[in-house]
Amino acid sequence: RLYHADDLVIAQMYIRMYGLPNYNEFDPTIFVALTYSFIFGWMFGDVGQGLVLVIGGFLLYHFKKMNLAAIISMAGVFSTFFGFMFGSIFGFEDVIEPIWLRPMSKMTDLPMIGRLNTVFIVAVAFGMGMILLTMIIHIINAVKNHSLGDLCFDTNGIAGLVFYGLLVFAIVMLMTGHSLPGGALLAVLFIIPLLCIAFKEQLTDLCEKKKPAEKTGPVMIVVQALFELIEVLLSYFSNTISFVRIGAFAVSHAAMMQVVMTLAGAENGGSANIFVVIIGNIIVMAMEGLVVGIQVLRLEYYEMFGRFYEGSGREFVPYRKKYKK
Repeated sequence: RLYHADDLVIAQMYIRMYGLPNYNEFDPTIFVALTYSFIFGWMFGDVGQGLVLVIGGFLLYHFKKMNLAAIISMAGVFSTFFGFMFGSIFGFEDVIEPIWLRPMSKMTDLPMIGRLNTVFIVAVAFGMGMILLTMIIHIINAVKNHSLGDLCFDTNGIAGLVFYGLLVFAIVMLMTGHSLPGGALLAVLFIIPLLCIAFKEQLTDLCEKKKPAEKTGPVMIVVQALFELIEVLLSYFSNTISFVRIGAFAVSHAAMMQVVMTLAGAENGGSANIFVVIIGNIIVMAMEGLVVGIQVLRLEYYEMFGRFYEGSGREFVPYRKKYKK
């Protein structure tokens, strides 16, 4: 796929850092623009600080044309939204009532697990949904590229989607107090996709009627398949748990602002030292805003992009422009 530099929108700054999409690849620009801003706002939810990001980012972009400032401004919109959801404004949690919950205090009881922070649970559920979505995008890319192996037998292909989808279904059923239908049938449905993933190369060669590139004995094939399965299961687990960081940073942001309020003397209804509140908000915005921005980018690159995106495209450079250079 060919791109002109002047046509790249703001969100494509992150895409260019990873690599441009090729012709038969899903362009993740809109996907990144929405998910990055949404996750950032979730992890950095505060009405006052979000509005500061919106206004400050807009002014910097308007006068300095800084692409990063535009991203900050859009992320600030979602920070403001989640600030209302969490009931926080510049760290004060007694000014407005939360539309959803308080990140530090809301807990949920889960069967077989116990009492957990609700934000953590929702973050993991959100992560499961994002992983399933990226698998679907991978399948679409495989269809465009006519890649039978990636389509049917890949970790993120149909086999991976069936296995992980069934796993998510089973977890939801158990956590909501429902019994699993047909244990034996469910076990078979789990095993078949895993075997397809483990023997991806052999099944692809069989379906495409190709001879294997090199001869490998049956024992070595089984050993490789076993290690492949272990790696696949560990990757599913680690990728899912990685989304806990969304809830963790939402809680840590509230905790840091609570420390600021304590230092300002605003606990237990006392009058706050405005100077301490201002300095504390500036420090939290600068420090945690940078960390959150990096963590969200990590989620985009490693937990989402890696499932469907190669970034092997080339940027279009007009011949006349190249000649002038």
